[in-house]
Amino acid sequence: MNKVDNYVVSKQSMGIEAMDHPEFNVKIFDVRGIFYSKQTVMQLLEEACERKCTDYRGRINAVRKAFDYDRKTPLVICPIEMLYAIPTISPKDYHCKWIFPDHIETYIKKSKRDYILFRNGLQMELNCSRKSLKRQVERGRNSLIHFINYERDLFHSIRNKK
Repeated sequence: MNKVDNYVVSKQSMGIEAMDHPEFNVKIFDVRGIFYSKQTVMQLLEEACERKCTDYRGRINAVRKAFDYDRKTPLVICPIEMLYAIPTISPKDYHCKWIFPDHIETYIKKSKRDYILFRNGLQMELNCSRKSLKRQVERGRNSLIHFINYERDLFHSIRNKK
């Protein structure tokens, strides 16, 4: 079991899910393997945003203002790094899983349950339908592209004023 005291969400993060365990609060799917931490899902996401000089609530509100995504709002952590995550169900629900879509290889069904197959071979059980997750992936990518373009336009306008 790979224990980590202070996991940092990055481009290597593939998914995060809460877990009922006496010692750990989250199971983290990472390109390097699976890690377990005492941090909570929201602590990880909030810290990821803070590292980029923002906060979770601000990022969620920005996406909601740009799009009509009032429920299961994607989280654009850093447009420059193209780092974003999507919730599988309401983030208010303890069992909400956060997926970093760029790592998804495909979807598979095992024993009547749906799973994400990540590019590194790890599998994460879904707690939503494939259709719902595919819609979430699309919403996440739309949000990311919107803010990448916003950052690019802002950069060019600042550069042209010099």
